[in-house]
Amino acid sequence: MRVSLVNAQELDGNNVVPPLGLMYIAAVLEKAGHKVQIFDADPEYQSGILKEIKEFKPDLIGLGFLTVGYQRALKLFKGLKKEIPDAMYCLGGVHPTVKPAETMNEFDADFLVLGEGEDTIVEACDKLEKKQGLAGVKGVMYRESGKITDNGRRDMIPDIDTIPFPARHLIDMEPYLKLPGIIRGYASKNQTTVVTSRGCPFRCIYCGSHNIFGRKTRRRSVKNVVDEIEFLHKTYDIKGIYFCDDSFTLRPEWVREYCDDLKRRNLDIKWGCQSRVDQTDEELMRLMKDRGLVQLDFGVESGSEKMLKVLGKGGHGDRTSQIKKSFELCRKLDIRTLATFIIGNPEESMEDIDQSFAVAKEINADYTAFYFLTPYPGTEIYEMAIKNKWLDPNLPFSDIWAHRQPELPLMKITFAKEELRDIRKKLQNHFFWRNYFTATGNISFYGILFSIIFRHPGVIFTALGKLVRTGRLDYVVETLNAEYWRMKKYEAAG
Repeated sequence: MRVSLVNAQELDGNNVVPPLGLMYIAAVLEKAGHKVQIFDADPEYQSGILKEIKEFKPDLIGLGFLTVGYQRALKLFKGLKKEIPDAMYCLGGVHPTVKPAETMNEFDADFLVLGEGEDTIVEACDKLEKKQGLAGVKGVMYRESGKITDNGRRDMIPDIDTIPFPARHLIDMEPYLKLPGIIRGYASKNQTTVVTSRGCPFRCIYCGSHNIFGRKTRRRSVKNVVDEIEFLHKTYDIKGIYFCDDSFTLRPEWVREYCDDLKRRNLDIKWGCQSRVDQTDEELMRLMKDRGLVQLDFGVESGSEKMLKVLGKGGHGDRTSQIKKSFELCRKLDIRTLATFIIGNPEESMEDIDQSFAVAKEINADYTAFYFLTPYPGTEIYEMAIKNKWLDPNLPFSDIWAHRQPELPLMKITFAKEELRDIRKKLQNHFFWRNYFTATGNISFYGILFSIIFRHPGVIFTALGKLVRTGRLDYVVETLNAEYWRMKKYEAAG
């Protein structure tokens, strides 16, 4: 079959990464003998993709998206269906998985892939190519003669080493490799993303990753991961890796073996990852630092023990003491840190927020971010929000469902939305200078960003408008950053 895969891209601050999920899907389809193309599409800037897809003459068009990209995906889908009515259409990703029937109906898709998609899409395409239909294909919800049938979920892939590397050759990687890079606060060219595991055993109420990959962690072998890093270094001159795992340090013995293999192969790669404050061991962190680690990202989420328990982050003992010790250790070892906090939580008081602010100032991370609690479909907080009427059940899915840059929180729990907006402004502005201008590489980069004003002066009005509405200084920087990335990507595309 000829398959076109489209990611409904949503720029959210500097969160610009290649669409790894679709590139994995493309890789298994190519391995199975199908012809594939990929687009990481911003419909506001890239209307030409309709022409390119039409010329490809696909038998199947697949669209992947998150909740935040719902409206962009719908716009893309309708445009594609109008221009290419004879193709079959499928949907995949977190949002279609957790809201399958609603998404199928609004998009009027032929079928939808539920959860982990590699084995499902290969079997579906093989059957469709043979005109056998989708009956019995696990992991598929499909439409036939006006009736929707759910075939049920497919078992998880037990050995994820069997999945080929993402099909990066199907997209232009160059725009993704420009400044500032994916490691926030560490500005450097030629950085990209890698995933070493799937599944997370923890039960944070705001996270929905288990809907795709489950609660049991499955990890690639060290050899398989380092083979991919070596390939990226040789093929794209990659100098930095950000590992997108929910918790890279979950298995210390795996991390040690990974570090040893990097040294054995003489791979001089800088890298960052996510960790947890209850997984910081000085001996292990010294080894990671010695093998190229430049930054650890921690979901601190709160400085209040009460809020940590509400969010599902509470562990054994005094969690806030663990937080402080982890950041102290990172400073001792000269490892950069990123700390995220969440406000607008159930049962939260101003005292809880003040405790978070105090902890944030004490740990003094290199990059600190305060987010509103966002009730993504498929999470425990979403069910709580609907049950307790904290969230308007008729609120359309759109770009306001971003956790990083919404102007107002989606929910009203213990604070009025406008009050919480002003609290976040105070918290975020306190860390503005440290977040963006203490690293030498960042100063030169943001000089480039501000040059955008002279090339596209309209963007400064957009940025200043957001500043006026929210009072947040970081909105200006991130708006300019997103526009800079768009310019580089679409100039490269012609």
